[in-house]
Amino acid sequence: MKGNQEDLPIFNLITTQTRPFFQQLLPDSSKLQLEHCELDTEEQQLTLSVLSTQHLAKCPVCGPRSARTHSRYQRTLADLPCVHFKLTLTVQVSKFFCDTPGCIRRIFTERIPDIAAPWARETVRLVQRLEAIGLALGGAAGARLSHQVGTEVCGSTLLNVLAKLPLPEFG
Repeated sequence: MKGNQEDLPIFNLITTQTRPFFQQLLPDSSKLQLEHCELDTEEQQLTLSVLSTQHLAKCPVCGPRSARTHSRYQRTLADLPCVHFKLTLTVQVSKFFCDTPGCIRRIFTERIPDIAAPWARETVRLVQRLEAIGLALGGAAGARLSHQVGTEVCGSTLLNVLAKLPLPEFG
C-alpha cells in the first residue's frame, strides 16, 4: 500500500442513488448482486465486488442440481473498460456438495457461463471484444488498437484468443 489509507485515491461509490447505475454495468444483473464499488483514480481502476445470486447449481459431472452449499470463494475477472477506467469484477461464487452416490466430484463450483467460462480470468463480453479485434487486425495491430480502446493486451494474447475459436465450416 502507498502511505496512509487517507492518501489513497480510492472511493466507495455505492449509494442508494448510484446502485442502479452500477448494477447495470454488470454482465448479467439477474445473476449478480452488487455489493461494493471502488474507484481508484490514480490507477484508473474501477472494481465492482459482486455476489452470485444463484441458490442452486448443476454438478458439471453427473448433472443433478444441488442446493447444499460447501463454501464461497472469490474470482477476479477483467471486464470491458468503463469510460477510461479498467473494470474489474470480484465475484463471490459458491461451492456446492454433489449428493449423487457414485459421482467422482464431491464438491463443485457453480458455473456462470453467461458471465465467464470456468477458470477464465476475463468476462465473456471482454473475450468477444478481443475476438473481434483479433479477427479484424491480428496480433500486433490488434494490440495497438486494444490499447487505444482501454483494453491492454499483447499481440500473442489476441492470437491465443483466436486459436480457441472454432474453425469456420466450408461448403
